[in-house]
Amino acid sequence: MQILKYSFPAILFLASLPAVQGSTIFTLNQSECCGTGPFGTVELTQVNSTTVHVLETLNSGDQFIKTGAGRALQFNISGTIAIANLTSGFAAGAAGDDAPPFGNFLHYIACSGCGPGASSPLPGPLSFDVARASGLLISDFTANSGGYYFASDIIAGAGGSTGNVAANSFSNAVPEPTSISLLGVAVLGLGLLRRRYLA
Repeated sequence: MQILKYSFPAILFLASLPAVQGSTIFTLNQSECCGTGPFGTVELTQVNSTTVHVLETLNSGDQFIKTGAGRALQFNISGTIAIANLTSGFAAGAAGDDAPPFGNFLHYIACSGCGPGASSPLPGPLSFDVARASGLLISDFTANSGGYYFASDIIAGAGGSTGNVAANSFSNAVPEPTSISLLGVAVLGLGLLRRRYLA
């Protein structure tokens, strides 16, 4: 009975832990314009069963532009989606678009606050939430026919080259607070049991 007495607070503690959020980081490592990458990252974080948060961060000195060669961010998700909490200076597009030479994408975010060409670029970061009523997972962001997950129209450095960069690789980064907490509770339980038997 004493073991149950000590275990109950531990169970309550575990139940109060926040849900683990998984994230996947895509590296903008391909370029048709700007030399050798990487040029930044696109991080996807699972918010809930219908929503994924998108955060694109360009390297220092690189900025979003509006040359007509591409868009601030292009990506693939099948079906109807909704964009919310979009960074100021950016707007969601109504249909897909091309990002030469990286191919076509189903959805895009435009740099509405950029001037024409490479004038008045925006450094970002670019952030927004994507939702789909039928459910949305990070794995629903798929590669296009060329194997690219994302593409962005950028200027590399002040007065540098302009054009599209793209991501065709990613890594997973999943925090595990629950596992660490379980270990802590187990150590605490052993300590309490030892104390009881020594008393």
